[in-house]
Amino acid sequence: MAAASPVFSQAPIVELGNDSGNAAPAYEQDSTYADARTARAPVSARPRAQGNPQADAYYQMQVLQQEVAELRGAVEELRHEVKRLKQQRTEDYMDLDRRIARLSGAAPADQPPAGDDAAALSGSAGGAVGTGGPDASDDERERYQSSFGLAREGDFAAASTEFKKLLEEYPNGKYAPNANYWLGEIALVQGNLEEAREWFTALLDGYPESNKVWDGRYKLGTVYHQLGDNQKARELLEQVAASDARAAKLAKKYLEQNL
Repeated sequence: MAAASPVFSQAPIVELGNDSGNAAPAYEQDSTYADARTARAPVSARPRAQGNPQADAYYQMQVLQQEVAELRGAVEELRHEVKRLKQQRTEDYMDLDRRIARLSGAAPADQPPAGDDAAALSGSAGGAVGTGGPDASDDERERYQSSFGLAREGDFAAASTEFKKLLEEYPNGKYAPNANYWLGEIALVQGNLEEAREWFTALLDGYPESNKVWDGRYKLGTVYHQLGDNQKARELLEQVAASDARAAKLAKKYLEQNL
């Protein structure tokens, strides 16, 4: 025994149990072999060494590293979702900006015209605006012009306040459908999805004969998509896409890109 190789005499032994009858083969008791075999197994399936502080600490470190990796993956998914939502907010803002810009110049070919709002700002009540009832009073027209002017200037908070006041005083007025629609647009730009849903729904339910209904239905479909209700979103957007409404092309494009 004195002549035995120092390599074998120095090989550490790992105690796996007190029952000598169940002891692992000598070559498996070598710590180098045991570490290599354990490294191939998932962290959750690896045996936790008993009575060995260093091995226990190593095991805990492996578990924590795996949990950190999983958390990093979750963070990346959330980061991607936040980026998508920010992009959607930007697109909503640009959409509103293009609609308003139409009043003072040409708009993109795929943008539904806002002729009724242009008529409103020019002082013409016209049959295109509202529900087809009697012409608006001078006060209602001026209030609507002022409210819409604030939206055009980008003062969305003030515009929202004025549109709401207009609806309180003229709930069945000529410009009530438009006020509901623009309140929905403003809420959407500000990221208030639930409020936007309420305004667009109020437009569809309260003024079914308004020429703003199809634009409102399209916008409501995009809101439901952002809220995660893809079934309701698809239903509304397909209705718009199948129509001859001004928003039909936008609805088709949105369906192709998102649903």
